[in-house]
Amino acid sequence: MSMDSPAHRSIPFGTILLQALACVLYVTMLANVRFSAGGGDAVVGEAIAELLFILLLWVTLALLLIASAVMGQMPRWAGFLSLLLIPLSGVATVAAIDLCSRHARWAIVFPILLPLLIAFYAAWARFAKLHAAFPAKDISFVVWALIAVLSVAALLAAAA
Repeated sequence: MSMDSPAHRSIPFGTILLQALACVLYVTMLANVRFSAGGGDAVVGEAIAELLFILLLWVTLALLLIASAVMGQMPRWAGFLSLLLIPLSGVATVAAIDLCSRHARWAIVFPILLPLLIAFYAAWARFAKLHAAFPAKDISFVVWALIAVLSVAALLAAAA
């Protein structure tokens, strides 16, 4: 019996734990999105809390991506590209949530999709069974192109 058999494969507890934490932070982030800013000190406190949830979510997503790259497979160029696009997508999410607070309900699309794309890619990189369904070159290009386009679109919309 080889060490690669299903009986000898370990359960990826670290990846599962990071995915669960990311899920909790994702839901919390979305639950705290406000579609009108209002005024006063309470709004500042809510904005700081929202920023903290986004920061924690993006750190968790980055750790998930790093763990998935180390324990799984990811094209080298995608790893380097993620160094630029992970922070950019985090800033774009902050900008999009701020845009939501200025009555632009449609901007919620960015904070919904960006973390999901990053988490999906991390899952793809970690789990070999997904490699058969989605070839590395194709999925890497599509996911990182979508993250780039959505991030730039969110930033441009917020600047307008």
